[in-house]
Amino acid sequence: MILLIEKEKLFILCCCCFILSGIVFSMKDRIITTMPITSSNKPLQGRIIVVDPGHGGIDKGSSYENILEKDINLKVGFKLKELLTRQGARVIMTRQSDTALDHQNQTYSNRHKRDLQARVDIINQNQPDLFISLHVNYFGRKFRIRGPIVFYQDHKAENRVLADKLQTRLNSIEYEGIEMLNNPIRKGDYFILNNSKYPGVLVEMGFINKEIDRWLLTHQQFQKLLTQQIYRGILDYL
Repeated sequence: MILLIEKEKLFILCCCCFILSGIVFSMKDRIITTMPITSSNKPLQGRIIVVDPGHGGIDKGSSYENILEKDINLKVGFKLKELLTRQGARVIMTRQSDTALDHQNQTYSNRHKRDLQARVDIINQNQPDLFISLHVNYFGRKFRIRGPIVFYQDHKAENRVLADKLQTRLNSIEYEGIEMLNNPIRKGDYFILNNSKYPGVLVEMGFINKEIDRWLLTHQQFQKLLTQQIYRGILDYL
Protein backbone atom coordinates (compact mmCIF):
# COMPACT_ATOMS: atom_id res chain seq x y z
CA MET A 1 0.00 0.00 0.00
CA ILE A 2 2.81 2.41 0.91
CA LEU A 3 4.65 1.39 -2.27
CA LEU A 4 1.54 2.08 -4.33
CA ILE A 5 1.20 5.55 -2.77
CA GLU A 6 4.86 6.31 -3.42
CA LYS A 7 4.47 5.28 -7.05
CA GLU A 8 1.41 7.51 -7.37
CA LYS A 9 3.34 10.45 -5.90
CA LEU A 10 6.19 9.79 -8.29
CA PHE A 11 3.78 9.72 -11.23
CA ILE A 12 2.19 13.03 -10.17
CA LEU A 13 5.62 14.59 -9.70
CA CYS A 14 6.71 13.50 -13.20
CA CYS A 15 3.52 14.94 -14.69
CA CYS A 16 4.10 18.26 -12.94
CA CYS A 17 7.68 18.41 -14.20
CA PHE A 18 6.53 17.66 -17.73
CA ILE A 19 3.86 20.40 -17.61
CA LEU A 20 6.29 22.92 -16.13
CA SER A 21 8.91 22.18 -18.77
CA GLY A 22 6.28 22.72 -21.45
CA ILE A 23 5.38 26.08 -19.96
CA VAL A 24 9.05 27.09 -19.84
CA PHE A 25 9.65 26.15 -23.46
CA SER A 26 6.44 27.93 -24.49
CA MET A 27 7.50 31.08 -22.66
CA LYS A 28 10.97 30.80 -24.18
CA ASP A 29 9.44 30.67 -27.68
CA ARG A 30 7.35 33.75 -26.98
CA ILE A 31 10.36 35.67 -25.69
CA ILE A 32 12.33 34.86 -28.83
CA THR A 33 9.52 35.96 -31.13
CA THR A 34 9.02 39.22 -29.29
CA MET A 35 12.70 40.19 -29.00
CA PRO A 36 13.48 43.66 -30.39
CA ILE A 37 15.30 43.83 -33.73
CA THR A 38 19.04 43.60 -33.17
CA SER A 39 21.98 44.36 -35.43
CA SER A 40 21.91 40.78 -36.74
CA ASN A 41 18.56 41.58 -38.36
CA LYS A 42 20.05 44.50 -40.29
CA PRO A 43 21.43 43.24 -43.61
CA LEU A 44 23.81 46.18 -44.08
CA GLN A 45 25.29 46.09 -40.57
CA GLY A 46 28.99 46.98 -40.73
CA ARG A 47 28.85 48.19 -44.33
CA ILE A 48 30.12 51.62 -45.35
CA ILE A 49 28.33 53.34 -48.23
CA VAL A 50 29.01 56.77 -49.72
CA VAL A 51 26.01 58.57 -51.22
CA ASP A 52 26.98 61.39 -53.58
CA PRO A 53 24.17 63.81 -54.50
CA GLY A 54 25.66 65.40 -57.60
CA HIS A 55 26.15 69.16 -58.14
CA GLY A 56 25.07 71.75 -55.54
CA GLY A 57 25.54 75.43 -54.77
CA ILE A 58 26.52 77.44 -57.82
CA ASP A 59 26.34 74.26 -59.90
CA LYS A 60 22.65 73.58 -60.46
CA GLY A 61 23.20 70.67 -62.86
CA SER A 62 20.52 70.10 -65.47
CA SER A 63 17.27 72.02 -65.17
CA TYR A 64 13.82 72.55 -66.62
CA GLU A 65 12.16 75.86 -65.78
CA ASN A 66 12.37 76.05 -61.98
CA ILE A 67 13.11 72.35 -61.46
CA LEU A 68 16.80 71.85 -60.67
CA GLU A 69 18.80 68.65 -60.76
CA LYS A 70 20.82 69.56 -57.67
CA ASP A 71 17.63 69.70 -55.57
CA ILE A 72 16.33 66.33 -56.78
CA ASN A 73 19.73 64.73 -56.17
CA LEU A 74 19.83 65.96 -52.59
CA LYS A 75 16.24 64.93 -51.79
CA VAL A 76 16.79 61.42 -53.10
CA GLY A 77 20.18 61.33 -51.38
CA PHE A 78 18.62 62.01 -47.98
CA LYS A 79 15.93 59.39 -48.56
CA LEU A 80 18.57 56.85 -49.57
CA LYS A 81 20.73 57.66 -46.55
CA GLU A 82 17.77 57.23 -44.20
CA LEU A 83 16.86 53.85 -45.67
CA LEU A 84 20.43 52.48 -45.73
CA THR A 85 21.06 53.71 -42.18
CA ARG A 86 17.93 51.94 -40.92
CA GLN A 87 19.31 48.75 -42.44
CA GLY A 88 22.55 49.06 -40.49
CA ALA A 89 24.92 50.81 -42.92
CA ARG A 90 27.20 53.68 -42.01
CA VAL A 91 26.35 56.23 -44.69
CA ILE A 92 28.58 59.15 -45.65
CA MET A 93 27.08 61.85 -47.86
CA THR A 94 29.41 64.00 -49.94
CA ARG A 95 27.10 66.95 -49.29
CA GLN A 96 24.12 67.50 -47.00
CA SER A 97 23.12 70.98 -48.10
CA ASP A 98 22.90 73.10 -51.23
CA THR A 99 26.63 73.65 -51.56
CA ALA A 100 29.41 72.90 -54.02
CA LEU A 101 32.61 71.23 -52.80
CA ASP A 102 35.24 73.05 -54.85
CA HIS A 103 36.48 74.94 -51.77
CA GLN A 104 37.75 71.71 -50.21
CA ASN A 105 40.91 71.48 -52.32
CA GLN A 106 43.15 73.45 -54.66
CA THR A 107 44.09 70.54 -56.91
CA TYR A 108 42.84 72.16 -60.14
CA SER A 109 42.35 75.70 -61.36
CA ASN A 110 38.98 74.62 -62.74
CA ARG A 111 36.22 74.98 -60.13
CA HIS A 112 34.19 72.05 -61.47
CA LYS A 113 37.17 69.67 -61.35
CA ARG A 114 37.95 70.72 -57.79
CA ASP A 115 34.36 69.88 -56.86
CA LEU A 116 34.64 66.45 -58.45
CA GLN A 117 38.02 65.82 -56.82
CA ALA A 118 36.51 66.61 -53.40
CA ARG A 119 33.87 63.93 -53.97
CA VAL A 120 36.51 61.41 -55.01
CA ASP A 121 38.57 62.29 -51.91
CA ILE A 122 35.56 61.65 -49.64
CA ILE A 123 35.04 58.25 -51.25
CA ASN A 124 38.67 57.18 -51.11
CA GLN A 125 39.27 58.45 -47.57
CA ASN A 126 36.27 56.56 -46.16
CA GLN A 127 37.13 53.27 -47.94
CA PRO A 128 33.49 52.27 -48.53
CA ASP A 129 32.08 48.95 -49.64
CA LEU A 130 30.52 50.95 -52.48
CA PHE A 131 29.38 54.40 -53.52
CA ILE A 132 26.33 55.67 -55.39
CA SER A 133 26.51 58.98 -57.25
CA LEU A 134 23.04 60.41 -57.93
CA HIS A 135 22.26 62.55 -60.99
CA VAL A 136 19.46 63.58 -63.35
CA ASN A 137 19.99 63.36 -67.09
CA TYR A 138 19.34 65.81 -69.91
CA PHE A 139 19.43 65.25 -73.65
CA GLY A 140 18.67 68.17 -75.93
CA ARG A 141 17.62 66.35 -79.09
CA LYS A 142 14.54 64.19 -79.68
CA PHE A 143 14.94 60.74 -78.20
CA ARG A 144 12.82 57.77 -77.17
CA ILE A 145 14.78 56.57 -74.16
CA ARG A 146 13.64 57.51 -70.65
CA GLY A 147 13.97 56.36 -67.08
CA PRO A 148 16.96 55.52 -64.87
CA ILE A 149 20.29 54.51 -66.41
CA VAL A 150 23.23 53.18 -64.41
CA PHE A 151 26.74 54.07 -65.59
CA TYR A 152 29.90 52.26 -64.58
CA GLN A 153 33.61 52.16 -65.37
CA ASP A 154 35.14 48.75 -66.07
CA HIS A 155 38.54 49.14 -64.41
CA LYS A 156 36.99 47.09 -61.58
CA ALA A 157 34.89 44.01 -62.31
CA GLU A 158 32.69 44.81 -59.29
CA ASN A 159 31.52 48.04 -60.92
CA ARG A 160 29.77 46.20 -63.73
CA VAL A 161 28.22 43.71 -61.32
CA LEU A 162 26.88 46.51 -59.11
CA ALA A 163 25.58 48.42 -62.12
CA ASP A 164 23.79 45.35 -63.44
CA LYS A 165 22.12 44.60 -60.09
CA LEU A 166 20.91 48.17 -59.68
CA GLN A 167 19.69 48.51 -63.27
CA THR A 168 17.69 45.29 -63.00
CA ARG A 169 15.91 46.61 -59.93
CA LEU A 170 15.33 50.07 -61.39
CA ASN A 171 13.93 48.61 -64.62
CA SER A 172 11.29 46.76 -62.58
CA ILE A 173 9.76 49.95 -61.15
CA GLU A 174 6.10 50.64 -61.83
CA TYR A 175 4.51 53.80 -60.46
CA GLU A 176 0.98 55.09 -61.04
CA GLY A 177 0.66 52.79 -64.05
CA ILE A 178 3.96 53.93 -65.57
CA GLU A 179 6.50 51.20 -66.21
CA MET A 180 10.20 51.75 -66.72
CA LEU A 181 11.87 50.78 -69.97
CA ASN A 182 14.29 47.86 -70.06
CA ASN A 183 17.36 50.11 -70.08
CA PRO A 184 20.81 48.53 -70.32
CA ILE A 185 23.76 49.57 -68.15
CA ARG A 186 26.32 51.79 -69.86
CA LYS A 187 30.01 52.51 -69.52
CA GLY A 188 30.54 56.13 -68.54
CA ASP A 189 33.65 58.25 -68.82
CA TYR A 190 32.99 60.23 -65.63
CA PHE A 191 35.63 61.74 -63.35
CA ILE A 192 34.16 60.20 -60.19
CA LEU A 193 34.07 56.72 -61.75
CA ASN A 194 37.55 56.99 -63.26
CA ASN A 195 39.29 58.18 -60.12
CA SER A 196 37.61 56.36 -57.24
CA LYS A 197 39.48 53.40 -55.79
CA TYR A 198 36.36 51.64 -54.56
CA PRO A 199 33.39 50.02 -56.31
CA GLY A 200 30.67 52.40 -57.35
CA VAL A 201 28.30 53.61 -60.03
CA LEU A 202 26.65 56.77 -61.26
CA VAL A 203 22.85 56.61 -61.42
CA GLU A 204 21.07 58.95 -63.81
CA MET A 205 17.61 58.74 -62.28
CA GLY A 206 15.75 60.01 -65.34
CA PHE A 207 15.66 62.79 -67.92
CA ILE A 208 14.61 66.18 -66.60
CA ASN A 209 13.53 67.34 -70.07
CA LYS A 210 11.40 64.25 -70.63
CA GLU A 211 7.86 65.01 -69.44
CA ILE A 212 7.14 61.60 -67.94
CA ASP A 213 10.48 61.43 -66.11
CA ARG A 214 10.17 65.00 -64.87
CA TRP A 215 6.72 64.25 -63.45
CA LEU A 216 8.04 61.13 -61.71
CA LEU A 217 11.17 62.72 -60.30
CA THR A 218 9.22 65.51 -58.61
CA HIS A 219 6.95 63.07 -56.76
CA GLN A 220 8.02 62.16 -53.22
CA GLN A 221 6.62 58.63 -53.45
CA PHE A 222 8.50 57.92 -56.66
CA GLN A 223 11.69 59.20 -55.05
CA LYS A 224 11.11 56.75 -52.18
CA LEU A 225 10.51 53.97 -54.67
CA LEU A 226 13.80 54.81 -56.39
CA THR A 227 15.68 54.53 -53.11
CA GLN A 228 13.98 51.24 -52.24
CA GLN A 229 15.04 49.73 -55.55
CA ILE A 230 18.59 51.05 -55.18
CA TYR A 231 18.68 49.46 -51.72
CA ARG A 232 17.45 46.13 -53.10
CA GLY A 233 20.06 46.32 -55.85
CA ILE A 234 22.76 46.91 -53.23
CA LEU A 235 21.56 43.81 -51.32
CA ASP A 236 21.66 41.79 -54.55
CA TYR A 237 25.25 42.94 -55.09
CA LEU A 238 26.48 42.31 -51.56
